[in-house]
Amino acid sequence: MKMKKLLSFLLAAATLTLTACGSSTASTESASSSGDSGSAQEAQTAEDASAGDVDNGDGSYYNEALGYTYGTTFHSDEPITYTMFFNDNDAYPYKDSWAQDGGIFAEIAAATNVTLDITIVNNASYSDKVSLAISSGTAPYIIPKMYSETAYVTGGGIVPVSDYIQYMPNYTGMIETYDLQTEVDTLLQEDGKYYRLPGLKETALQDYALLVRSDLFEAAGHDVTELENDWTWDEFIDILVDVKAYMVEQGIVGENDYIWSDRWCGATSGYGQGGSLLNLIASSFGIYSGWGITSNSAGLYFDWDNDEFALSATSDSYKEYMSVVQRLVVDEKILDPETWTQDDDVADGKFYRGETALITTNRSQYTTQVEGLASQLGEGSFEVYEVVLPVGNNNYQAEKSRLECGVCISSGALDELGEDEFIRMMRFVDWLWYSEAGLTLTKWGVEGETYTVTDGVYALTDGYYCGGLSIPQSSDDQVDMRLEYGFACGNFMYSGSRELLTSNFSAELRDFYERMAEYRELQEVDPAIAMSEDDAEQANLWATPLKDTINTWTLKFAMGQADLEADWDTYVAEVEAQNAQSLVDLYNSYYKGTN
Repeated sequence: MKMKKLLSFLLAAATLTLTACGSSTASTESASSSGDSGSAQEAQTAEDASAGDVDNGDGSYYNEALGYTYGTTFHSDEPITYTMFFNDNDAYPYKDSWAQDGGIFAEIAAATNVTLDITIVNNASYSDKVSLAISSGTAPYIIPKMYSETAYVTGGGIVPVSDYIQYMPNYTGMIETYDLQTEVDTLLQEDGKYYRLPGLKETALQDYALLVRSDLFEAAGHDVTELENDWTWDEFIDILVDVKAYMVEQGIVGENDYIWSDRWCGATSGYGQGGSLLNLIASSFGIYSGWGITSNSAGLYFDWDNDEFALSATSDSYKEYMSVVQRLVVDEKILDPETWTQDDDVADGKFYRGETALITTNRSQYTTQVEGLASQLGEGSFEVYEVVLPVGNNNYQAEKSRLECGVCISSGALDELGEDEFIRMMRFVDWLWYSEAGLTLTKWGVEGETYTVTDGVYALTDGYYCGGLSIPQSSDDQVDMRLEYGFACGNFMYSGSRELLTSNFSAELRDFYERMAEYRELQEVDPAIAMSEDDAEQANLWATPLKDTINTWTLKFAMGQADLEADWDTYVAEVEAQNAQSLVDLYNSYYKGTN
């Protein structure tokens, strides 16, 4: 406990110092540090001081000796190229036009004089290929879309980015302005540093939720707008039973059909973990499962009542959550067991054809799903509504962190560029991922060309629509800005002010977030644990097979291939045989300061 508090205090104090320096000259800025970058800072300070900085009057500075403008803006005098991994999503695959006139990479280059030389990796294999490249020392300089970095810390494949945040005024400014230090502290490693620049959000926005065919629910006698404020999972399932009965009566489905078959859970994006849906249901019981198990060391959660870490997979809450899943799949035959194995587009097709009554949605997918329904069922023949998720044993929304996936920097960047040029790159990263200008560019494109702002309201210009921003097509001559030019893609836009984060929201989405804020609470983030190199390696060695065992059994339970009562003891015994208690004890020894 003492170690945890000490590390939090040291980084918090350093960050406050650095953000205070953000508006001063480069020589003052360079003298501050949150880490131990030593000679790099001294050299930078001396060079800046001797050459002199030009204050541009907008929070940025130009230094002729360094050859670039830095601060709240960034621009290199000479063309420069940085290598970068690019997570390519099947829903909006990379096109050559993204690097041509008007495309996102061309516009980044126009704004900064930086060309991004990207290594394209499909989303389904991104984690594995990134891991291999980092471990072998062949990773590109910039590695976005990173959800967990701990496995790479001890091997030296990535840079402790906290050593360089004094060169990132947009990043440190967000931490101070949005009071994010406590959450950033959760990234600290045992050495008191962190190795991933997270997405920073002014507010936590629950992205994944359920989109229901409200017309079918209403026809079955249920007004979801009146019920969602405090409904439980059991009450929700009772409603779904009635909806299925109505659909059977109308000849829409048969008795043996399922009216819920979901995406983000199976072959395309479930990663053998159950994906989004299991994470959502488990979160309502205060634990981790599905997607949530990856970033929480085999699903360790903090038990606030007992002031200690515990394992989600063997908790009473796990049994409660999985009882919900089994009732949906096995008892009531509402949720299609193919959910855990099918491709996302298969789930989409069932929903678009009217064979199912609900599906998981998010901000990027909402418009696509509405358009899919319209294309199959016809405009005006359906109604949809994004519901607030049912409660389990708590009233929390599933999303509790204001951090998002983020950016890691390969050690090869520092080795090959040298410290001075590496700092230049970090200032570019600061602008692209954390400045208002950079975030607006990657989300909306170029003002006056792809979008306009009138009285604070953002709108695409006449020639564009964007599924990624939930802005539907309104005429045949429009092109999708994300598909054609790469804006609003997932590699860049995971930070921002409340205003920017919600700038694209439709009236329906704004209404959803108002209801979410009214009906649900935000849960406190789990305490930060910073382990020694040896203990972190040991924890990973224990967690890897443990996670595989938990995921295997969880999917067996979810598909009805294992009985929650009859097979429970066997399941728990297999989990415990994978050093589960040793992992829990290790975390608690750090939390309690007894390690």
